[in-house]
Amino acid sequence: MKLRTRITGLATAAGALTAFSACLGESTRIELATGDAEAEPGGIYEVRTYHFDPARFEEYAEVARGEYIRYLREHLDIAGFWIDSGIPAEVRGAEQDELGPGNVTWVIRWASKAERDERLPQVLGTPEWGEIFAEVPGGGASYLRIEVRFMEALD
Repeated sequence: MKLRTRITGLATAAGALTAFSACLGESTRIELATGDAEAEPGGIYEVRTYHFDPARFEEYAEVARGEYIRYLREHLDIAGFWIDSGIPAEVRGAEQDELGPGNVTWVIRWASKAERDERLPQVLGTPEWGEIFAEVPGGGASYLRIEVRFMEALD
């Protein structure tokens, strides 16, 4: 069984782990990561925004809620995975192009760009991911645009 949780505050974490470990068998591995939603010092966040074909978006959302997210969370440090809520975007300033705002966004935490460049192709290159990705409604052509940005925390 794989269990992931995030506990903030060292005192809270220590108390929770002490109580929790009494309930677990000896073969259970507990990993404690410090920080809240921060990357390691000098770390980065990979922000992925997709403009997925609106005609197939509902199908995509259904499939993504299953194996996509399960696999990605199992193999990557996912900060979050979001899909369009249906509430119209509020845009100010320059006009957007014909695609409008993205409708899928997810964020991965990395220690460095070098780690990302090494690990992401490994994770997305497995036969298991190939089978999962084959379920994309309309295939890869349904991704009308993919934007990837690398961000760092301000605080």
